[in-house]
Amino acid sequence: MVGGRDGGQRDEFQYAVGLAGKGFWMIFVMVVLCGVVGCGLGYFFGYRSKGLLRIRHLLDVKTAFAADGDGPKRLIVGGSDVLYSFDTDRIGEETGIRTVNFGLNVGLGMGFLLDVARENVKPGDEVVLCLAYSLYFKPSYDVFAYEYYRMFRKRELRRFSWRRQMYYLLGNFKLNMAYRQKQFELAESGAYVRVRGSELEACKNKPLVFPTQFTRTAAVRDLEQFCQWCADQDVVVRVTYTSTLRFDVYDESSYLRELQAYLTANYEVIGEPWDYLVPHEQIFNSVYHVNEAGQRARTELFLREVRGGEVGCPSVMRMS
Repeated sequence: MVGGRDGGQRDEFQYAVGLAGKGFWMIFVMVVLCGVVGCGLGYFFGYRSKGLLRIRHLLDVKTAFAADGDGPKRLIVGGSDVLYSFDTDRIGEETGIRTVNFGLNVGLGMGFLLDVARENVKPGDEVVLCLAYSLYFKPSYDVFAYEYYRMFRKRELRRFSWRRQMYYLLGNFKLNMAYRQKQFELAESGAYVRVRGSELEACKNKPLVFPTQFTRTAAVRDLEQFCQWCADQDVVVRVTYTSTLRFDVYDESSYLRELQAYLTANYEVIGEPWDYLVPHEQIFNSVYHVNEAGQRARTELFLREVRGGEVGCPSVMRMS
């Protein structure tokens, strides 16, 4: 009987120890989960991305310059390629039209960039859309648009599904951890100036990858709506192509030809994609980012296009 009682007590003790162990692990898991959730909420509501703060600063500079003056103005709108490609101080001086460089970041998406343009134009103004090729087929409000809205305009996050929000939240977290801020001289009109040399890494020295064919994506439909809105507001619109590093494969690209056919049929277009392919010595740190020599070449070409009458005639949006 004694042995039986001792065995039962041992069993009860072991059972109690097992319960305590399970309880400990349950508490541990709950603490970890609460910590993860707490960190996620802290990041979502409190973290300030240096990259997005930089974009916000660029936007503030450009918006202030756009508002500072009377009479018609010209906005050159696009991703960071516009930021590097167009010396808008010089364009403004030589054309007599206040010209604002509204180059920001391709990761914001077509819709975001067009919203910025819409907020800064008035009747009689002119918009030149120099759109990186990926803007036509990527989401209209892309990864950095999510991060911008998270930081500054949370109500706009309703544009994204919950699944897309989680995807972009994690994507931005990864990008923010690896972000390294670079400083360039910023002109009064919002352009990077005096970007010298070349820092193109070998892993980036490769052609852009396009879809197999052009389609009217959500981003393209947003472009159509924007151009119709501009026509209604007496705002002149032109579309041109981005400066990018030359690769021979682009000469045979069916996507570029289909994109060109679509744009030519529906908008007032400046040039052809192949007019703005640049040599390696004019590239800075990305196939889309030109250095000072590339900016000078693109700016001079744009000025010739202005003087040739390709820019400044009435806007026509032919989409039915």
